[in-house]
Amino acid sequence: MRLLAVRLQNLNSLSGMHEVRFDAVPLSAAGVFLITGPTGAGKSTLLDAMTLALYGRAARYGNDKADEMMSRHTAECLAEVDFETGGETLRAIWRLRRARGKADGKLQPVERRLANAATGAILAEKAGEMDRIIEEKTGLDAQRFLRSVLLAQGQFAAFLKAKPNERAELLEKITGTEIYSDLSVLAYETHKAKDEAARTLKERLGAVMVLDDVARANLETSLDQARTTSARLQGESQATAQQLREQREHAGIVAEIAKHTAALQTLQKSQVKLHADTARSKAAAEEARLQRTKREPLWEQAAGMAAQSDQLEKQLTDSRAMYQVWAKDQKETAAKREAAEKALHAHDETSKTLEAWLKQNAGDAELGEALPKLRGAVREWRAVFEKLADGRKRHAEATTMHQNLSKAEAAMAALVQQGTEGAAKAEKARTELERLTKALEAQRELVRHAEQVAGFDEHRQDLKPGEACPLCGALEHPFANAATNFESQLQAARKLLNGMDQQRENANRGLIALERELAKNGAETSAERKRIEEIKKRVSELEAPAEEVLEQWSADEKLKRDVVQNSHALKHLHELATPQEAERELGALEQRAAVFARRRDESLQKRGERQKIEGDVQLARQEEAAKAKRLEELKNEGVTLRAKADALKAKLGELLGGKTLSDDRHMHEARVAAMEKGWRDAEAKQNALQTQIAASAAKLEQLEARREPFAGQSVVDTNALEELEANAKRLNDEFATKRTELGSLEQQVRSDDEARKRRESGGAELQAAEAEALRWGRLKELIGSADGAKFSRFAQSLTLKQLIGLANEHLKVLAERYRLMAAEGDELDLRIVDLYQANVDRPMESLSGGESFLASLALALGLSELASRHHPIDSLFIDEGFGTLDSETLEVALSALENLRSRGKTIGLISHVELLKERLTTQVRVVRGVGGTSRIEVVT
Repeated sequence: MRLLAVRLQNLNSLSGMHEVRFDAVPLSAAGVFLITGPTGAGKSTLLDAMTLALYGRAARYGNDKADEMMSRHTAECLAEVDFETGGETLRAIWRLRRARGKADGKLQPVERRLANAATGAILAEKAGEMDRIIEEKTGLDAQRFLRSVLLAQGQFAAFLKAKPNERAELLEKITGTEIYSDLSVLAYETHKAKDEAARTLKERLGAVMVLDDVARANLETSLDQARTTSARLQGESQATAQQLREQREHAGIVAEIAKHTAALQTLQKSQVKLHADTARSKAAAEEARLQRTKREPLWEQAAGMAAQSDQLEKQLTDSRAMYQVWAKDQKETAAKREAAEKALHAHDETSKTLEAWLKQNAGDAELGEALPKLRGAVREWRAVFEKLADGRKRHAEATTMHQNLSKAEAAMAALVQQGTEGAAKAEKARTELERLTKALEAQRELVRHAEQVAGFDEHRQDLKPGEACPLCGALEHPFANAATNFESQLQAARKLLNGMDQQRENANRGLIALERELAKNGAETSAERKRIEEIKKRVSELEAPAEEVLEQWSADEKLKRDVVQNSHALKHLHELATPQEAERELGALEQRAAVFARRRDESLQKRGERQKIEGDVQLARQEEAAKAKRLEELKNEGVTLRAKADALKAKLGELLGGKTLSDDRHMHEARVAAMEKGWRDAEAKQNALQTQIAASAAKLEQLEARREPFAGQSVVDTNALEELEANAKRLNDEFATKRTELGSLEQQVRSDDEARKRRESGGAELQAAEAEALRWGRLKELIGSADGAKFSRFAQSLTLKQLIGLANEHLKVLAERYRLMAAEGDELDLRIVDLYQANVDRPMESLSGGESFLASLALALGLSELASRHHPIDSLFIDEGFGTLDSETLEVALSALENLRSRGKTIGLISHVELLKERLTTQVRVVRGVGGTSRIEVVT
């Protein structure tokens, strides 16, 4: 997998749209580049954008906080990554919007899309499908991407210094192999459950009790006797209960007959009195109806008079309303007349002022004809003026470019000379490095030979003449009594080897520095050559005029200026320097001419308006007089109507005795209604009483019918009922006790039957449960533990061996002196081997800060290779950790990372360490701006 480009918009402090292309120069040409910027500026946001686009989650937060990455006061954010895998170029997009495109809108669902970057074809638009395709094509899910592409140094620094158990936990988190702990716990818990089930089954079978044959026969005999006694008691109890119910029913019927007989006699007495009350109510109602009939002719006469009175009142109301309308119109007419008189006076004043202004500015009348010709002359002047200014500008720019061209050609010659000299030095340095490498290999061979010879020092004294050497089988032993001190020779050879190794390392560093200078010189030479070509192209495109042409254009410009300056309209002004000044003056004159013309037209218009205003004043005065006359007529009409209405009301009061027609009618109607209601209420009570009498009689007939079955029987007294009730309760209690005893005996028989069946089938079940528990017990002994550590430690020890092998390959370049190894006896205990101290191994805590960083970097690179063994990973981003290195160690680490460039890898370092900024000139800078926002710059 290779990352080609990342684009982001409105993520955290990186507001706006930003793009970083890793497949274009200068980043594609650099072996290692630096991502740098102040703390909090947004360096890590660039990495978050990668994981957002690919997996829908920010590297630092996870899924639950991805929506918090949108920049404040924005309505949309975007993360987009172009990447190459398996020869195919893909584009992953993550987008988040707010409703209605407003910053305060509700967050909408996240949009994710995977497409072919070359054709634009959509491969997936759903999160689950997109994650599946990316993992299939790259071999990386989100966790593996964070462990193999984005390498966090802090995890490996803690990993180096951790204790074995802690190292197993860290290795699980780093490699994502938590499943081994889960399997260990599962094996332990499953064996525990299976063993508990077998033990419970065994205990349960041991507790099963079965009756012997004698006890079983006695139990069945007792069950038969209980069933017989229970049936007898049930029959006696039911018979006694039935007798008790019949006696209670007979006594109740007799009591009800006596009660209803007394109630019927009382109702019959009340019926006689209620009949007399009904007759009196009927007579009072008929008398009230007769009085209302006699009053109706008087009501008809009063109704006619009331109608006349209402008609007069209505006419009077209408007359008053009409008077109010005319009074309002008369006021409005007077107001119109006053307004028209004021308008006439204001018009006269305005007309006098306007005529005075026209007389005072009579000179502006001629401007309208003179200005169009002057405008044309100014346009001609401006065209010549601008042509001259542009020519002078191009002439000056061409002069400057010729000067710059001379300087650039001189600089180019110096760079070419410098490059030639640098190439010669580099070639010489390569030759020297090859010589030192061959000498170093020869010295190493000598050291190995000296180590072998010195290693057998203590065994030489055991060699005897004529006897075979136990190592080589020779019969002659020329070094058996040699006086040479082989150990001192070994120390001298090692010292010489270390010196030669240091010389080669110094020569290698010098060669790298020379090659870097040559590359820099080549880039500067190319840039200078490109700059010279651009200057020449710009000079040819300028087409700058010559000096004599500029002099001719200057004479034409002066001629046009004199024409404008000497015009009659502008002769009163000072000398004009530019056509822009003349245009401003023309604008002022045109405005004066327009004002004069507008006011002259206004004066002519006002002369025609005065006659109309005079007519409006005369018409308003006539309308006001007519409406005043109509108001007087309406006033006299109202006085006449009021007198007629008052006289008619007095006559109506005498006819009804001071009451109104409605009050008199209502009094008689209310009396009739009250009497009729009393009559209806009396009849209703009489009917209800008759219904009650009939119901009581019917009830007595029903009771007599119910007493017929008991004919000839006497009603038992209370004592007899109580004795019968006690006997029924005793029989029922005896039946309930016997039924409980019967249920207990039946349950004992069923329990004995079930116990016999369980004892027969339990043996096979117990044997199967014990076999299953034994099988899981063997697995638990191999991998199971309550905390999951047993299988995890074994699995992580295998992973650690693989990781150590890959890390040591990188450590050969980063720190040739050291190798990593797993300690004997505890394969999760990590040790460091010092090759310069006779391969002695020592704890990781003995490493310095810089050495620890190099070891952790080797582990991080090893893990990246471990994760990419099936799918190549060609992009690495390493976050922080370089601050602990001195300049020399930093140079070694960077040289090792640059060597990875030969494998086709692109490597980005995230740091704000100043030494890195000086060492790595190709940089992605996150520059902090105003208001908490930042921008991205790619520089070299």
